[in-house]
Amino acid sequence: MQVLRILCFGNTLHCDDGIGSAIASRLKASELPECVEVFDAGIAGLNAMPLFENCSKVLVVDAADLALSPGSFRFVKRSEIYAPEHDDHMGGVGYLLQAVEAVSHLKPKIDILAIQPERIQRFEPQLSLALLDALETVVDTLVEYAVLHARVSQNKQELSP
Repeated sequence: MQVLRILCFGNTLHCDDGIGSAIASRLKASELPECVEVFDAGIAGLNAMPLFENCSKVLVVDAADLALSPGSFRFVKRSEIYAPEHDDHMGGVGYLLQAVEAVSHLKPKIDILAIQPERIQRFEPQLSLALLDALETVVDTLVEYAVLHARVSQNKQELSP
């Protein structure tokens, strides 16, 4: 069966930027198909590159300014939220995705789920109420995504000669 890896990014010390960690914790406590792996990637940057190996699909989960109401979320293209000029020398998620695309042997399909933060405040280790309210809905959506991936993967496997 094809492996889906869900990578949740963010800094738990910067308010709503820590949503990825909260999502990873909830997903790990959920009943997910065997082919789904969940990682709290935190602020790993380029150190997360090995997580793109030996899997068919990666779902990146991250807080991003979508110009929506706080707690809203949607699937996005990398170009919508990770502009090269916003990447710092530490190698943020956008830089990581750019590096993965450049490395020929790392070619899983990559989807991105972005969550609109209410605020990103340094050294404030709590999610805003808007993101706390949205947390279960986001997790439920990701569980549905994972189950759908497993079904499609199983159907492909059954149809293979």
